[in-house]
Amino acid sequence: MTSEPAAQAASALPGSFHAADYEFAQDLLDGDKAAWARFDQELKPAMLAKLGAAGATDADAKEVVGIVTEKLWAQKKLEAYSGSGPLVGFVRTMAANAWLEYLRKHRRMVPATNLTHEDSDADPLDTLSKEERPAPQETPLAQLLRDALLHALAQTDAEALLVLRLSLLQEVKQRDLCAVWGGCHEGTISRKKTEAMEQIRDATLTYLAEKEPSLQISWQDLLEACGEGAEAILGPSE
Repeated sequence: MTSEPAAQAASALPGSFHAADYEFAQDLLDGDKAAWARFDQELKPAMLAKLGAAGATDADAKEVVGIVTEKLWAQKKLEAYSGSGPLVGFVRTMAANAWLEYLRKHRRMVPATNLTHEDSDADPLDTLSKEERPAPQETPLAQLLRDALLHALAQTDAEALLVLRLSLLQEVKQRDLCAVWGGCHEGTISRKKTEAMEQIRDATLTYLAEKEPSLQISWQDLLEACGEGAEAILGPSE
């Protein structure tokens, strides 16, 4: 039998309310053991699959799922689920966002290894320098972010982008840019820079929304995820 909160939510969202999923979420919030067993069987594998597709290792994926589970239960983030869509989609989106945050906050390190060989007196640093190592591979998420930015740059007004590059990359002073642009007012240069940054922002977010709708990312998130590389092109995030 549908509970009163579920009935209220259903009336607020006619034709699009996922009643069974909403009840499932309420059982999880209530700490129902059977519901959490079902969570382990159905929702955890869905999150792990999502994270694996985004380039996470098995260990990273399990850690991120643990983070999401803690948010859903201890931080009561599950209360935000309204039943307007499938619950599996809700948790998969949370997993994708948590993975992005995880990448942003963690710095990858090569596991410590013993560089010396018991049967060799060679300098381990000299040996290491001679070893050929494959170039690091981008994760699918990193490639998606890169492609989004490149797409946005290609869509940006060429003149406005040139002004932005000269100002940020070459550090050409604004008054000198005014002279190059026929003695225009500094406000014109500022407007072109703002125009370029807004076009890049909008085109990037549109591209990401089309290619990966479940990846709910803000412009600030993207700048932080890309780090100095993005700021060198787009300017400070503040």
